[in-house]
Amino acid sequence: MVTWADVSRWKAEGIGQIGDHLAAQNRQVLGLQDEIEGAKPAGWAGEAADAAAENLRVRCQELEDLAARLSAAVKIIDDTEQAVRDLVRSVETTEDFAAKNGFRIDDSKVVETEEATGFLSSVLLQVEVEAILARADQIDTELNSVLKRILAGEIGDDGATTLAAAAAAGEDRIVDEQRHRELLGKYQVRTDGTTVWPSGLTGWLAERAGFTKEKITQAEAKLLDDLQMRKGLLGLKEFADIRQDALHVAEGKFEGKGLTDGHADAFRHAYWNAMMTQRYGEEWARDFATAHERNPSSHHVPVAMDLHNNEVGRSIARAHPDASPEELANLVEQAVKDGKMVVIDKNDTLVSSNESPPGETRETKNKPWPTDNPGRNDDHDPGDPSATPDQY
Repeated sequence: MVTWADVSRWKAEGIGQIGDHLAAQNRQVLGLQDEIEGAKPAGWAGEAADAAAENLRVRCQELEDLAARLSAAVKIIDDTEQAVRDLVRSVETTEDFAAKNGFRIDDSKVVETEEATGFLSSVLLQVEVEAILARADQIDTELNSVLKRILAGEIGDDGATTLAAAAAAGEDRIVDEQRHRELLGKYQVRTDGTTVWPSGLTGWLAERAGFTKEKITQAEAKLLDDLQMRKGLLGLKEFADIRQDALHVAEGKFEGKGLTDGHADAFRHAYWNAMMTQRYGEEWARDFATAHERNPSSHHVPVAMDLHNNEVGRSIARAHPDASPEELANLVEQAVKDGKMVVIDKNDTLVSSNESPPGETRETKNKPWPTDNPGRNDDHDPGDPSATPDQY
């Protein structure tokens, strides 16, 4: 845990010097490309030539991996330098405000002096101190995490065949991971209890009408019970048909590749939300889709993916209120191709849907997500759903 005393000593200049040194080393590595090309002797054949070629290939791969890791390190250190520079300015501004209003910051706490101006200033200062320390923790954690993975060899050249391409791959990996963290921070929702639905008289009638009971969140059950009260079993059947249609159409998109955590999955969630928005209104669609992601067995990475893609689907329906189901499907498919959705790549990272080809996303079927996710209990609490469906 970073303290106020720690951040008061942080210096962006020292980080910048390290970044400059690594950047110089990286330029030296990238400058070896011509030597690599010139190391392939023409007209040499035989076992010795084959052995030399293999040795050169191994050395080239080592240099490409090095270029990727150096570029990744330069990127994260440059970003950290700027973040620390901004943080230091915030620290200086906060300490100046504290001094002018009769306070000092001691052991990460705001302490009154004899010249203190009042309770409100103290509260505002403490909020700012905690925000600065939270940001400092984030900067420290992100830098340490990336550097550890670089040292462990977990960042590579992504199949590059030149040093320049390898360097670009390393930098792109850091950019992807930064966006991944931003998405995880924005698109999360607190877990909810679950229940078997439908139950009671509704369940008895539903079973005889061919419905299958399933475990859903309590918020989902509340919304569906309300829908049943307004429209009866026919209303529930219509809702089930919309969900089933989204799944069926998704299976025909992107050759059915990525039905879990991939492109077809991104399409399914967005198309489902677009269809719900047209039928029930955007607020109800948002409430139900959010309630669906509150299952405690769902991991926070696919939850972020689904919440983001759900949002995109609703925005498409809002922009095209008179679109037919086929037109909506085409609009959603194009949004996936244009990178407006996110998918999960083989590194468990959320990336734009046009960065990772269909079929090259996470193989969740062979590597299931953990179902015990206690960390989600601290996520955003959307409260009880309150929207009512349109047209009812």
